[in-house]
Amino acid sequence: MSNREEIERIIDLYVEGINGNDVDNIPFTEDVEFRGSMLPEPKKGEAAVRDHLAQTAPFFTMQVKHLIVENDTAAVMIEMEAVNGITVEGAGFFRFREGKICFDQGFFDTHRLITGKR
Repeated sequence: MSNREEIERIIDLYVEGINGNDVDNIPFTEDVEFRGSMLPEPKKGEAAVRDHLAQTAPFFTMQVKHLIVENDTAAVMIEMEAVNGITVEGAGFFRFREGKICFDQGFFDTHRLITGKR
């Protein structure tokens, strides 16, 4: 399996986990770090990241629009639809180590979510 194929598989597992409200199968390193647009502090460690995603996953679905892979990193253009029907676009940046996500940072246009405007 090429590095790109492996990363695509991991991103697919990530999206499936979020959309299925079951983040247990997303491969994370023990020391994974998650940074989000609406988080005051990063989540650090597999348990904290998994817990955060488990709490937020029921409120949106995501779709990958574009994926760029280079070595052990990926940039993903994402469209997210919240349960209230509001759609936001953003980007996720991932780093991988030994077939697992070790870093995840998302940037999204949170204005629509906060104002409720479509």
